[in-house]
Amino acid sequence: MTSVTVGSGATIGSDTVEGQFLQLIEYFQSLEANNGNTTNFFAGTYDSDTLVFTGNFQIPIKFSGTTGLTFTGDPDTGSFPSGTFTPGTGGFFTATLAINYFIQVICHLMSLQNDLTKNPQKNQNVTATLNLNRNLLTGNFTVPYLKTATPTGISIVAASYLL
Repeated sequence: MTSVTVGSGATIGSDTVEGQFLQLIEYFQSLEANNGNTTNFFAGTYDSDTLVFTGNFQIPIKFSGTTGLTFTGDPDTGSFPSGTFTPGTGGFFTATLAINYFIQVICHLMSLQNDLTKNPQKNQNVTATLNLNRNLLTGNFTVPYLKTATPTGISIVAASYLL
C-alpha cells in the first residue's frame, strides 16, 4: 500500500491511496443512494467469501486545450451525485470538488500501477479509460479488502494488497 498525507479535516480520511480510492467509491455510492440518482456512476459489490470488492465507475468529464489537453470532472452533468466534501488542508490530494479529487486518486493509482519498481507483478487491479468522444472517464476495479468485527458492527479496511 502507498501512504499519502491526509488533509486536516478532510472528508476522505484514509492514509493510503488504495484506502482513499475505496472510501471515494463508498462516498459516491452513498450519495447516489441518498439522493435517488437515476444514473449509476459508481457500482461495486463486496464478496465476503473472497474479500474482494469489484465494480466500475463512469465519471463525466470536460476537456480543454488545443496544444496541451487538460480535463476535469464535470459535476454539472445531470444527476451526478454531490454532497459536502473537503480535501482538508495540507494533504497530498488537493482538488476541492470530490469528482476532481477522485480523478487525482485514479491518476495516482495508474501511475503506481505503471511503475514496475512499485508494481513488478504488473497487477492491473484498477483500470481507467478516457473517452473524449463521450466525455467520460470509465474504469473497472478489483480491490482486495480486510474486514474486522468491531463493537459497533463490521469495519471494512481498504485494499490489503492492491499493487
